[in-house]
Amino acid sequence: MRLEYKFLVSNDDLPRLRKKMRPFLDVDPFAKDKEGNQYTVRSIYYDTSAYDFYHEKMDGIKIRKKLRIRSYNRTEKNNVVFLEIKNKYDNFIGKNRSPLEYEDLVGLLKSKQLEPYILTNNGYANSVEDAEKFLHHFYKNDLKPTVLVVYDREAYFSKFDPSLRITYDKNIRYLEDPSLDLLYEDSNLEYAIPNHFVLEIKFANGYPKWLQDIVMEFNLTRRSVSKYTICIDSSKIINPFRKKVGSTLIEDESVSQEGVF
Repeated sequence: MRLEYKFLVSNDDLPRLRKKMRPFLDVDPFAKDKEGNQYTVRSIYYDTSAYDFYHEKMDGIKIRKKLRIRSYNRTEKNNVVFLEIKNKYDNFIGKNRSPLEYEDLVGLLKSKQLEPYILTNNGYANSVEDAEKFLHHFYKNDLKPTVLVVYDREAYFSKFDPSLRITYDKNIRYLEDPSLDLLYEDSNLEYAIPNHFVLEIKFANGYPKWLQDIVMEFNLTRRSVSKYTICIDSSKIINPFRKKVGSTLIEDESVSQEGVF
């Protein structure tokens, strides 16, 4: 389990924030060889027909989970995707993660058979057990694909503490009611918060002074930011008569203030 802090930041502040952070950070090896030190994150989120996961977040339930299918960048032959459960315990997070090839995804979900599909030799020691947990919740709650969430992530690790990870999640966009074959969709996405990005800080060994100083200098407020609920609120998935209000949606409804550092 790690602590996770999130901040909503204006795009205008990104160049200066990046410059302030740079002396303390190394680029994530996964992003180092990519243009702009960034990669694209793609997730199809699942929820119940009553949107229970969404409402648990909005109601401030401290112990909750999200189920999603996640992949990265663009579609290629033998793309690996992940069955993920993100568990939230107040400000602590944990994940159950199981890899498989994209072309096997439909077969696994239809057959419920894990052994032919789940990959067990690429660093995920509990991949079969984690896939069992995913399918348990998937079928018990009769989950449906709700929204595809896509964003561009700059990812870094602290030079002094490899457990400290900092990401800038930009250009958050979405597609309503996606099917599995739309995981790599690009052309029909809508922007959820075009004027802001999400700064995420994950750590296990403490919140360093240099980082606290930067957060204070930029007057950043820690918030309960969920990209899933941001995209739901930016769409008309739950309320078909809702008017889109751009970035003010974040300030007024999607996030609740949790304190200033």
